[in-house]
Amino acid sequence: MNFITVFSTPNSFQIAIIRNLFDMEGIAYRIFDDVMNSAAGIAGLGNHGVRVQVSEEDYIKARYIIDKAEF
Repeated sequence: MNFITVFSTPNSFQIAIIRNLFDMEGIAYRIFDDVMNSAAGIAGLGNHGVRVQVSEEDYIKARYIIDKAEF
């Protein structure tokens, strides 16, 4: 299964919301750089932040959910 980055943010609260939304919709996802973001503290990882990836098949649905959440 191929995964595509669907969202990036340095804000951990946005990641928590996206996790919950994707879990409710049954979307498989991976979170990258989460540990590095926590270790970096408030500054996080600058513009890149934490990356959320979803499978190619779920990309459109995931993008719709993120857009609806107005991030």
